[in-house]
Amino acid sequence: MTKKKEGERRLPRLDEELSTEVSELDDESDLTDAVVRGDFGGSEFDLVSLRQCRVDGAMFLGTRLLRASLVDCVIDDCHLSGALLEDCQLERVEFRRCRISGIQAPRSRFTDVAFVDCKADAASFRMTTWERAEFRDCNLADSDFYGAKLPGSRFDGCDLVEADLSKADLTGSRFQRSNLTDVRGGESLRGVTISSDQMLPAALVVFASMKIRIEDD
Repeated sequence: MTKKKEGERRLPRLDEELSTEVSELDDESDLTDAVVRGDFGGSEFDLVSLRQCRVDGAMFLGTRLLRASLVDCVIDDCHLSGALLEDCQLERVEFRRCRISGIQAPRSRFTDVAFVDCKADAASFRMTTWERAEFRDCNLADSDFYGAKLPGSRFDGCDLVEADLSKADLTGSRFQRSNLTDVRGGESLRGVTISSDQMLPAALVVFASMKIRIEDD
């Protein structure tokens, strides 16, 4: 058994074969070992609980999820653009190839959560709390992480053009292969790791945060 490194994200724990298929949700739905499919767009659900579930190709366009709990889940090829995740708790969850443009997650907490190959432009994660977050090959252009707590996170191969990192805690985070052009809140890059080809765009956003102007006589 391979020993996990300190700070490494814990993966979802769920079976390959799940016993139940569900196409309807209600307030306080409590599902375990299920595959969830269907169109839930424009709906509002309170206190939904999913544990060891796979959400496959489902539509949550503009859906409001209030105080939901997701543990050991994989969200695959789903559409959550414009959705609201308010006061939700996510633990050991992976979003794969999902469209989550404009999603909002006020007061939500993310523990061991990964977004892989997702379209998350203009997503709002303001003031959210994360542990061992991972974003891989995602479009995060114009996303909002203002005041978010994201220590030790990984942004690998992501487009962060014009993302707002102002007042975010990114201590110990890594940004390899990610586009940092015109990122706002350059002061939050203190203590992060970048690669050599990111030095110029990172320096420019740090200079902008310090109001340093570059002029040639």
